[in-house]
Amino acid sequence: MKILLVEDNARLSELIKKNLEKDNFVVDIASNLIEADVSLSTYQFDLIILDLNLPDGNGEEYLNKLRKKKNKIPVIILTANNNFDTKIKNLNIGADDFLTKPFKHEELVARIHAILRRPKELNESIFQKGNIKFNNNTGELLINNKEVKISKKEVLLFEILSNKFSKTVTKSEIEDKLYDHNKEISSNPIEVTLFRLRKNLEKNKSNLIINNLKGIGYRLVNAK
Repeated sequence: MKILLVEDNARLSELIKKNLEKDNFVVDIASNLIEADVSLSTYQFDLIILDLNLPDGNGEEYLNKLRKKKNKIPVIILTANNNFDTKIKNLNIGADDFLTKPFKHEELVARIHAILRRPKELNESIFQKGNIKFNNNTGELLINNKEVKISKKEVLLFEILSNKFSKTVTKSEIEDKLYDHNKEISSNPIEVTLFRLRKNLEKNKSNLIINNLKGIGYRLVNAK
């Protein structure tokens, strides 16, 4: 379980990190929003603990930006501000919980576990693995934080493969989602789209590849 802690108080952040690691959480610290952006674009996290008052911006605005980008990573707001309106506003923006400083470590852990027990949505808006980030809603594909332009068919194909990451997707599944059911289809259009998508991944040094399981289907996996 990997957590991003966004907190500018070095003493407090180290204490939180130390205590959470005792409970077998992996914790990365960002002392400001710029560092938080770098961490989120580089690694995959299961949860964010976000302070509201940061040296380079407001945590509330940052949360709002995340949600507008359809980023659904659970967020716990951590702040000394015990104002009721602030709490309600952040929960309405998209915070999953709100914890006021000072707090007991046991309460933070209990709130983390409560959030992580919630069932995940079947279709996550953002797929992020290795150096790839893909937005299912917009079709935007980023490799090493650079946008890669791909065709609509490639977008649909990548969405199908990423939704079943590391699992086999059959040709018939791809045909059902990429083409009209009433049309007779040869495997050639699928192969052409796969070839182009593979080339775009390779050209942009993706660390994910598409495996061809002859006679069975395809699989999006980590490159070895």
